[in-house]
Amino acid sequence: MREPVPGPTSMAAFEGLLAASEQKLELLEGEVVAFAGGSVAHGILCSRLHKAVANATKEPCHAFTSDVAVRVPERTTYVFPDVSRTCEQLDANAAFITAPDLVVEVISPESKARDRGEKLDAYQSISSVMEYLLVDSRRVWVCVFRRMAGGVWTETAYGIGETVELRTVGVALNVAELYAGTGRVLSA
Repeated sequence: MREPVPGPTSMAAFEGLLAASEQKLELLEGEVVAFAGGSVAHGILCSRLHKAVANATKEPCHAFTSDVAVRVPERTTYVFPDVSRTCEQLDANAAFITAPDLVVEVISPESKARDRGEKLDAYQSISSVMEYLLVDSRRVWVCVFRRMAGGVWTETAYGIGETVELRTVGVALNVAELYAGTGRVLSA
């Protein structure tokens, strides 16, 4: 396995590194980042979120797990969101999509800064992205960044007793039901 080289990395160099790597890697604005697997709570949340998005997604759109990357060439970014949805025309042999309308990240203490920083910037730079959902795996907290008319972004946080509406897919997520069985404290 080739080790990541410190400093800026091109998209082509990263794709070669990714193909040869046994580690999970992402490229954020030219910097290679390795990341570890998640917790059981992370897995439960990812599964529930993917199921909700996939069940509401109709052809020609498709919902994906973290097996499919989102590629943002102009930002030198290649990331694996926990859930994504796109209505772009797809090549079944491709390893990535470029025009998601919804992106979901289940965050942990280790990924929080990247998910609210570089990834937020990258996803907001994609004209097709209408919603970016963050779900905390350690505490009950859900946040939706939503593109409004004129390209203005809003940010709304949700907790217990609230319902998150994902407008791109027409799904309402009850926060308490989303977190049920994760071992997270279900109180305000």
